Amino acid sequence: MADAGVNIAKVNYEMDEQSNQVLIPTQKNALEEIEFQVSQVIGRLEEVAVGRGRRTPPPPSVELPKRSQNEILQHIQDLLHNYEEENIESPLTPEIRISMISHAIMVYASCLERTHIQEVSARLTSDTSRWLANIFRMPVHGVCYHDDQMEGTVRLARALLHVKYPRFAEEGYEVLKSKPPVIYTSLAAPLSIIQHICKQLSLPLHCVRGIPTMTLFGSQQKMDVAALERQIEEDKTAGRLPLLVLADAGTPIAGHVDNLTRLQEICKNNDVWLHLRGHTLAALAMVSATDSPANIADSLTLPLAYWLCVPGLPSVTLYNLNCQVGSSMGLLESPGKRLIVLPVWCVLQEFGKEGIQTRMQQMFESTELLWRRLVKYPCLRLLSQPPGGEGGAITLADLISKPVNINLLMDVVASTVVFQFIPEGCVDKVPTYYDKLNSWLGQILQRDAAQVPLELCELESSGVVLRYCPFEVGTIITQADVEAFINCLDQQLEILSATVVHKETFQQLVQSSEQLRLVELPGWAGLGGVRYIPQGWDDILLTDQAKEELNRLNLHLVEKLRVTDAAFSAGEGVDGLACVRFGMVTADTDVAELLNLFQSVGQKEEESWKFIDTMAEVVIKGIEAATLDLQKESEDKLWQDGILRQVPVFGSLVNWWSPLTKDGGAGIKGRSLDLTAGVVASTENIYRYHMQGSAAGVKEPPQVVTPVAGHSRASSNASQLSNTTVTNPVSP
Repeated sequence: MADAGVNIAKVNYEMDEQSNQVLIPTQKNALEEIEFQVSQVIGRLEEVAVGRGRRTPPPPSVELPKRSQNEILQHIQDLLHNYEEENIESPLTPEIRISMISHAIMVYASCLERTHIQEVSARLTSDTSRWLANIFRMPVHGVCYHDDQMEGTVRLARALLHVKYPRFAEEGYEVLKSKPPVIYTSLAAPLSIIQHICKQLSLPLHCVRGIPTMTLFGSQQKMDVAALERQIEEDKTAGRLPLLVLADAGTPIAGHVDNLTRLQEICKNNDVWLHLRGHTLAALAMVSATDSPANIADSLTLPLAYWLCVPGLPSVTLYNLNCQVGSSMGLLESPGKRLIVLPVWCVLQEFGKEGIQTRMQQMFESTELLWRRLVKYPCLRLLSQPPGGEGGAITLADLISKPVNINLLMDVVASTVVFQFIPEGCVDKVPTYYDKLNSWLGQILQRDAAQVPLELCELESSGVVLRYCPFEVGTIITQADVEAFINCLDQQLEILSATVVHKETFQQLVQSSEQLRLVELPGWAGLGGVRYIPQGWDDILLTDQAKEELNRLNLHLVEKLRVTDAAFSAGEGVDGLACVRFGMVTADTDVAELLNLFQSVGQKEEESWKFIDTMAEVVIKGIEAATLDLQKESEDKLWQDGILRQVPVFGSLVNWWSPLTKDGGAGIKGRSLDLTAGVVASTENIYRYHMQGSAAGVKEPPQVVTPVAGHSRASSNASQLSNTTVTNPVSP
C-alpha cells in the first residue's frame, strides 16, 4: 500500500529573528506548504482545546471587515473556545489530522488542470477500491463516494431507473406511467430515508411499499420476508415494476439483521436489486481475507466516518458490477474535478488493514462485553440482537480464527446494545410511567457513568430505551469502564425498584387524606406530585386570586420542606397550579412519614395564614371603629364649643370674649387599638399618665372604649405581642 502513498518529507524551517515566526521555505513544493500551514492551524486549535490562547471575540458587525489571515484564524479560535465548557484533551488523532490535510489538498487540486486531476483521481480511486474490496470482501464491484450517507442509495435508484427503463433518458418520467417502479423497505426503518429518495428522484410516495416486521416469531424489528414476497407478487400482477429492496444489516436503533438468505433468494427470483445498510456490515472487515468473497447483496453502504471516527470522511457505497446497474455506472461516479476519494485514500493508509480490523473487532467486543453484564438483570429487557447467536454459543474469537458463513456472521455479532427497565412479566410495550423511569435512568447514567456513552431512543413497539452503539459515538469501552458503569447501574436500579414499590403506597395514602391531592405530572419519574388544599377549599370554585394564593402556599411549603429533605421540589400540574413533587426514593424510605411531614407543615402554614387573615380583619375593623369614634367626638366637640367659634374672624372675637376652659379646650383625643383585648380605646391616659404612671403606679381607665366586632382572643398567642395605635393630634 505504501507505493501508492504520498511521501511527505520532513521540512526544516527557519525562524525570523525580528518577528519570531516560522518562515515557509519558498523552494519547497506546494503540498509541503499546505501540510505546514494546516499543521500550524491545527496547533492553534489544539491550544484552544487545552484552554490557552483565549480572547474575547469581536462583536458582530453589519459591515464586512477586511482582516488578515492571522486575524481570521484568531477569530475562529476565539469562537471555538466559547463553545468549550471545560479544558479537555485534544480530539485530533493522527487519522483526523491526515484527513484535515487531505481536505486542504482537495481545495488545492481544484485549481489544477482537469485532465491532470482526472488522472490522479483515477489512480486514487483504483487504489481505494482494491483496498475496500479486500477489507470488506466484496467481489467485482464499483465504488461510489458521497458526502451525504443517503446519497449513495439515491444514485443507485437513479441508475436502476435508467437500466429498467431504457428510454428514461429520452422521455423522462413519461415512461414510468405505464409501469410505475416500486421500492421496498421495512417499517422499522426511518421514514425520512424513503422521503428523501422520493424527493430526489421526483417519485410519488405511492411508489414505496412499507413491509411490516415479524410479529408471530423472531425479532419484531426484522422485515417479514414472507410479506415482502407477497407484496412483490401483487405489484407484478398489478403491472408495477419491483425496483429496489432496502434491507438492514443492523436496524437503525435495535441493530437487528434481516433474513439475508431469504432476501437474496426473493430478489434473485424476481430480478430486484438488494441494497444493504447498517453497522453490522462492519463485521465483514473482521474475518480473514482468505475466506470467500461476501456475496450478501448487490450493494452496500459503508459510513466510514462513523466507523473510523474521522469526521468529514465521505461515505462509500460498493455495488456489484456484474449486475445490470454496471451499464449505468457513470451515474454513480463522482466528478473528476474534485478529489473526493483523497481523504479515504489517506485515512485507510493511516490505519492500515490490521488497524481497521482491530478497531472493528474492539467495537464488537465492547457491545458483547456490555451485553453479557446486562443480561443478568431480570428487571432489564434487552431488545438488540444478542451476540453469539441463539444461546450465545459463538464468540468473536471463533469468528476471527475460523472460516464462517457470511450470513451466519451477520446473525451472531451485535453492533449495538439496547435495553430498558420493565415491570415484572412484561412482554409488550411498557406502561407510560416506565417510559419516565427509563428516561430518568438514561439521564442519570449519562451524567454519572459517562464512560459508557448512552443515548435515549424510542421504539414504537417497546417505548423509551437506552442505547449504546460504539459505531456512532466513536468510543470503545474497556473492562474498567464497564465495571464502573455496572456499579452505577446497580445503585440506580435499586432506586427504580424501590420507587415502583413505594409508589402504590404513596398514592393510597394521598387519596385517603382530606387535605392532600394527587397531581398529574407529565414526564416526572418520582413518586408523584401532591398539592396541599386548605380545609373547605375543595367545595368552592377557585377564582384567579384563590389560585394565586394556593400556588403561593404550596411553593412556600416546598421552601420549608427542602430544609428537611432535598427530595422535595416545586412542580406544576397539567392544570397549571403549583404542587410539591416527591422524587425517587430508596428501599428504606418511610413514605408515610414523608407525607405526614408534608401534611403537618401544611397545617402549620395554614394556621399561620389564618392568623394573618384574622389580624388583618381586626386591624381593618379597628381602623373603621376608630374613625367613627373620632368623627363622632369631633361633631360633639363642635356642638359643645359652639358654631360661632368656628366662624372666621368672628370666632376669634368670641374666643377673646369668652375663653374656653382648660378641660374644654383640650383637643380631640386619639384612639389606640388593643389587639389583645380587641377594643379601641382613647389615648387620653397614654398622653396624660404615661410618664407619671411609672412613678405613681396608677393609671385611670380610658374614658372611651369601643369593642371590635368579630375579634377572637383565642386566634393565636402571637397576637399578644402586637398593639396598633391610631392617633389624631390635639387641636391647638
